[in-house]
Amino acid sequence: MINHGCLKKAVVCLGIIISSNTVYGQEGVWNGASRPALTAGGAAIGQPISVPIRTNSSPITLTQGVDQTPVPQGALTPGVPPAVPSNVPPPSGFSNPPPPSGFGNPPPTGFGNPPPSGFGNPPPSGFGNPPPLGFGNNSPYVPGSTGMPLDRPATNNPNFLESAREYMGNGPFSGTTSRKLFESDHAFDNFASPTTNLFLFEDPRALTEVKPMYMYQTIPSSNNTLQGGNVNYLGGQARVAITERLSFVINKFGWISLNPTDQQAGFNSDLSFSELWLGPKWTFWRDEKNNLVAAAGLTFEIPSGPQRAFQNTGNLSLTPYVSAAHSFGRSSYGSFDVLSVLNWNISTNDARSNYLNLSAQIDYDILNWHRFYPMVNFNWFIYTKGGQSSFNFDGVDLVNFGGQSIGGKSVVTLGPGLRYKWSERVQSGIGLDWAVVGNQFLQDFRMSIDTIIRY
Repeated sequence: MINHGCLKKAVVCLGIIISSNTVYGQEGVWNGASRPALTAGGAAIGQPISVPIRTNSSPITLTQGVDQTPVPQGALTPGVPPAVPSNVPPPSGFSNPPPPSGFGNPPPTGFGNPPPSGFGNPPPSGFGNPPPLGFGNNSPYVPGSTGMPLDRPATNNPNFLESAREYMGNGPFSGTTSRKLFESDHAFDNFASPTTNLFLFEDPRALTEVKPMYMYQTIPSSNNTLQGGNVNYLGGQARVAITERLSFVINKFGWISLNPTDQQAGFNSDLSFSELWLGPKWTFWRDEKNNLVAAAGLTFEIPSGPQRAFQNTGNLSLTPYVSAAHSFGRSSYGSFDVLSVLNWNISTNDARSNYLNLSAQIDYDILNWHRFYPMVNFNWFIYTKGGQSSFNFDGVDLVNFGGQSIGGKSVVTLGPGLRYKWSERVQSGIGLDWAVVGNQFLQDFRMSIDTIIRY
């Protein structure tokens, strides 16, 4: 007969045993999930490194892994990278951010972390991480695209303003160095601008400046018509450098007074508005290494003055020209500079006379200070065709009388000059020249004074 009391006790004990085994099993599963097994697919091997065979030393052991089994000494082969066991976890700091910028300690390589920006070290090859932008690298380029950098909008049909901006910025009129808007070309500040033949002797540099000037000229007594006297000119010039190559020049703008001894030929000594000369200039050669600069331009001579000063002869004259400057002979005492220009004056009708002009200036930059420039000037004018007036002489750059029968006649002047640079922005000059050939024309002696205010 079954004892019910014993049966109840047996059931209670069996329940306690089953409950304790269930709790123990749950604890074992929880401990096993604390570190899942690693696989070799998550690691990446870097550049192979030759490891020499370790001799007379203790075996290599892995101190951070779970498996502490020593690696046999003969397991390393020269030229073959050591194998990384799949159960070795990554070094500590795998999920940590990179060290602070500026300490020079890059994070461990081989785990996909790019080096901190600014250290200039590219990531190891094979990791697919592009170098940081902003250190001279080109803009991103997408294969198969138009080639336009992604940081610029791609336009298949640029408008007129964009095309003009590209042409002026990268075309034949562009400069080669950074500059402010309308700033003069200061790459050739060692040169000194001419002090004689100011209307025709054009500086080859692209400049932005205003240049007030005064000229006093004596008329030779050998001139049978005028029999001596003087000419006064008060005016100025202006230049605007659009780029380091393209500039615009106002060569002549002012007032003139003719004062001959014999005024029976219709001359009036009143101050009168002079002709207006202006035109573009293109500095086509800029060689900073050899200190050589050259330009070409075209001057429009507009007879805009009154008859009483002979400033309205004909319709128009065109004067194409080429000018150049070069520095040579540099020493501790200074250096030589030579400037020259060739002009060809061409009238658009028969009323005005035509001529060729060649001018040259040799100056010396004392002690290379760019301050004192003593110089010698040479100017040669040869008339190629006369005009239709009754005069048998002409006035070269001051007055175009349109003298007849003067073709083949020349005027040659020589004289010293001096330019002083108070600074590169403010300069003063004086030039003196005498006519040594053709003193029966309008010039016997001329003094030219100018001040340059340059940007």
